[in-house]
Amino acid sequence: MRLRWAYFGYFAVLAMIMPYLAVFLDALNFTSREIGELIAIATMLRIVGPPAWAMYCDLKGKRLPAIRLGVFVTLGLFLALSQVTSFAGVALIMALISLFWSAILPQLEAVTLNTLGQEQHKYSGIRASGSLGFIVVAVVAAWLIDWGGKTSFPLLAAALMLPLAISVVRLREQVQEPQQAKTGPTSKIMHNILKRQFLAFMAANILLQLSFAPFYAFFALYLTQLGYAPFTIGTILALGVVAEVVMFIVASKLLVRFRSSRVLAVCLGLTALRWWLVADLAMVWWVLALSQLLHAFSFALQHSAAMKFLHRHFPKSQQGRGQAIYISVAWGGGAAIGAWVSGITWQEGAGASFTYTLAAVAALIGMFCAFGIAREKAEQ
Repeated sequence: MRLRWAYFGYFAVLAMIMPYLAVFLDALNFTSREIGELIAIATMLRIVGPPAWAMYCDLKGKRLPAIRLGVFVTLGLFLALSQVTSFAGVALIMALISLFWSAILPQLEAVTLNTLGQEQHKYSGIRASGSLGFIVVAVVAAWLIDWGGKTSFPLLAAALMLPLAISVVRLREQVQEPQQAKTGPTSKIMHNILKRQFLAFMAANILLQLSFAPFYAFFALYLTQLGYAPFTIGTILALGVVAEVVMFIVASKLLVRFRSSRVLAVCLGLTALRWWLVADLAMVWWVLALSQLLHAFSFALQHSAAMKFLHRHFPKSQQGRGQAIYISVAWGGGAAIGAWVSGITWQEGAGASFTYTLAAVAALIGMFCAFGIAREKAEQ
């Protein structure tokens, strides 16, 4: 139950950060280009943050101190963000938030899996509590922003951090022996990294995360500009998470039946369709709702297929580093590049349709990269 509350709290905060950070930055009168640069700067910390925290926790043999540090420092930084308006000041605080925020989820996942031991089947139920937290806050966050004003974002985020802080203080973990990394020769993992299949996999996922950048950076702002009411915006955001939860339930059955390369290609193709719908038909509410339902493929099924590929591609001794490369380079690097490009093309909303069209093109190219993941016949 304590783990459930921790996941609930983490994703509740994320439901405030992800859609409404750009709304807050817009309220500070930053241009769309500056917003893109600020989000790109913060996102770049996701490249170095998770591996650095993981190395620190492995050496110490404890993960909860890093989780608690990440939570309490992030809470303090949100309070500091409410007092800063300059580009340099906001950039610095956002970068620090990204760094300390990145300490929480990966280590919480490790604590959860270590705690469950042989009861790994309980993980999906615990993780579902996080989706519930996201849905609850996503529905009310737009109303809260509308009620408190756009500049109230940091204080609202800090308030949402309080339940998370309480939950992580109450967590317990099984202390492990500090590990001296048994990583094996670097040449062995480099052999797997340089394989065509892994390079195609990374290219596809970098393009996918690049295509997500305008969604993470400007989606709520875009819907506001289109005239959607706050409650409607929250409901639309929550709808995507509901679709994600349903897909996570059935994803394992699909991945048993179909190859990872084909599943990833389909997911990227449907993601391209999703961004095209947002680019040209977002003013039609039912089309917008349909595009959000495609989040089941864009994230849930794609993430499940990516985990399956990484598990098979890297031997057990290399899987930690393989995951770190995937998270830092694809998620961090791809998202940072995408945020920077989106900031240039958004043009205070005038370039919204063009930006999402570029996102659709990126996802479509990623689909063709995904076909290159298929193994040679001799390797089947």
